[in-house]
Amino acid sequence: MPSRPNPVSTWSEYFASMKDKPIHPVFRRLDPFLPQHGQALELGAGVGHGVIHLLQKGLSVTAIDAEPEAVRILRERAPAAQVIEARFEEVELPIAAFDLVVAGFSLFFLTREELERFWPRLGLSMKPGALFAGEFLGLRDDWVRDGYLGHPEEEVRKMLETFEILYWEEAERDGKTSQGTDKHWHVFHVVARLR
Repeated sequence: MPSRPNPVSTWSEYFASMKDKPIHPVFRRLDPFLPQHGQALELGAGVGHGVIHLLQKGLSVTAIDAEPEAVRILRERAPAAQVIEARFEEVELPIAAFDLVVAGFSLFFLTREELERFWPRLGLSMKPGALFAGEFLGLRDDWVRDGYLGHPEEEVRKMLETFEILYWEEAERDGKTSQGTDKHWHVFHVVARLR
């Protein structure tokens, strides 16, 4: 099944706009907790900033993206990573395999029903003590009004009830997308450890 549409442009335009951007700041919050080695999974890996960063930190990385262009870019930029071309919610994840899962701005592409089925499976793929880093859209985000999945704070906290929250930020501001489009952002940035 193909990926879902990008909210503001084509995927090619998005990838072109992201290729030279710096890594997302949430990695600064994640880095102090990273293991020296282990298995990482990145969901919706895009142009591979996170994948490259995690490889440089000594982790083995499995990167999943549904866009063929992203997969090509990932394989070129991060040949040491295992790259899977698929929608991540359709991949059969191994049990207790990952020390880290990164879902940077990717979970909102799922429908509520898909996330309700996928989230428990994702948890089962994580080792005890594994880290999660990712974003959830809040209800006032422009993309939620456009039909993408958003959550109230209490819902995100309930999803994370089996985790120790290491970093939490609710960010709400007017800004721009990577392509320069005006956008109201409402995002929960999370780093957490599975208990």
